[in-house]
Amino acid sequence: MIVKVRDARYAGTIYESLPRMPQVAFAGRSNVGKSSLINALLNRKSLVKTSKQPGKTRNINFFEVDLVDLPSLYLVDLPGYGYARVPQGMKSAWEELAARYFRNNEDLRLLMVLMDIRRDPGREELMALDLARSTGARSLIAATKADKLTFSSRARRVKELARLSGAEPIPVSAVSREGMDAIWECILREIVPG
Repeated sequence: MIVKVRDARYAGTIYESLPRMPQVAFAGRSNVGKSSLINALLNRKSLVKTSKQPGKTRNINFFEVDLVDLPSLYLVDLPGYGYARVPQGMKSAWEELAARYFRNNEDLRLLMVLMDIRRDPGREELMALDLARSTGARSLIAATKADKLTFSSRARRVKELARLSGAEPIPVSAVSREGMDAIWECILREIVPG
């Protein structure tokens, strides 16, 4: 199915009063390409701000997405984690912010955990997958930056990430747009009734 985005806009942060809609959250390290992936899914260049300096996202940012002939939803950009140059106090604040978001969130349908296809999953990625399992939301691994590897190297890394994480990743690239249709299929399975 081809997904057409009618409109996408910044809707605010978790602290604002937002209408209830299904949510798909994106979690990952600060430099894994969350903002680029969300922009690629929406066919936008800069709706979600990207930065050369990892660790810029400090709030939970909601983007309201109106789809043609499909339900509307929020794509949720969670603060990045695991960036060494961020002070420990800031890391702790982000972890608490994320924990509050997940707690009793009945609208969260899918947690997309982004992992750089060239790296093994770290403690933070495995914790994010465990967190998704504990909330009842489905989780999915998006192996970002797939365009940086040859086809054979990519296939090997996908197998290795599946072995290490216990879940089958989808190789994606915001540059080549590889994997965007597969990601949308997973999203629609979670938000379209029946």
